Amino acid sequence: MKARRYISAGAVVLALTAAISAEAAQRAQTVRLEPVPLTLAAKVREIGRAALLEEARRPAFPVAGEFNWGQGGAQFGASRGGRSHEGQDVFARTGTPLVAVRRGTVVETGDDGGRGNYVAIFSPDSRRTYVYLHMNEPSRVKRGGRVAAGQRIGSVGCTGSCFGDHLHFEVRRGRGPEGPAESPRPALRRWAKADGARATLPPGAH
Repeated sequence: MKARRYISAGAVVLALTAAISAEAAQRAQTVRLEPVPLTLAAKVREIGRAALLEEARRPAFPVAGEFNWGQGGAQFGASRGGRSHEGQDVFARTGTPLVAVRRGTVVETGDDGGRGNYVAIFSPDSRRTYVYLHMNEPSRVKRGGRVAAGQRIGSVGCTGSCFGDHLHFEVRRGRGPEGPAESPRPALRRWAKADGARATLPPGAH
């Protein structure tokens, strides 16, 4: 008759503890080697970069403060002594910040003649050049420099040939301020709506 083999309770506990410890160690090792957290982190970084890129490309309304659209003569195409007005005037108080409407490259700056202090920015996203005239002081950005949408580039003024503080804003097709002009008003209205900018400045409040 074979003798029965008995295992003490302590031995059972020790065996179970060892087995559980081994399994836990194996799981821990598996977790450490699992690439999911790294993949997740990479995805988070990618999403972050995409969000920043999208934000950088989102157009901004050029006047960062109270404004109004002025009267009929302020509109694109209005008669100006035998010529057509090639921009849209946006009236605002002296010193109101002006920002780049899109990311791009500064292609021209100056302070000559009727334009007063001005800057022209070409955007590769829209293939358009955005021109700001009559600024209060020379632009903060230099020719050849890059700007981001929403970056401050100057302030509202009345330099050059102008009547009343305002931004004369032009949209030119192609690269440079000499390209064919198109009405800025539709784009300005879209950008104002997206930015929550409203024409609340009373006429003549400059």
